[in-house]
Amino acid sequence: MRIGDLCSREVHVVEPDKPLLEAVREMHRQHVGALVVVTRHDAAAHPVGIVTDRDVMRGEITHNADVFSLAVADVMSGNLLTLAESCELAEGIAQLRHRGVRRAPVVDERGDLLGIVSLDDLLPAVAEELIGLAKLIGRQARRER
Repeated sequence: MRIGDLCSREVHVVEPDKPLLEAVREMHRQHVGALVVVTRHDAAAHPVGIVTDRDVMRGEITHNADVFSLAVADVMSGNLLTLAESCELAEGIAQLRHRGVRRAPVVDERGDLLGIVSLDDLLPAVAEELIGLAKLIGRQARRER
């Protein structure tokens, strides 16, 4: 199973130069805990970071400033993990685990944003594969009897 088949294609985005308050309001309005930070080239969006509700809190403390005086770029996580849409499920999970993140933007071969994948998207796919393995083991046990 490929990450591109599992990701959400509805991605909420913000540009790095936008006021942080605008991003916080968008997260609240969309009921999401993160926005993908993008730069735009023609019609395409290229992910350059991510801003989470946790980043907002940490940014306010780090900069000793409030949400009204900061920009998205001031608090976003810039060392961004992106996953190719062709990435297989196991590889995507391994990359998320290695980087210690819960979500990653999904990009095409040019690096343009296509979607976002989170642990919530991956858990049902992993569960489905485990169910398939359990059924296989059950069949083998019945054959051996």
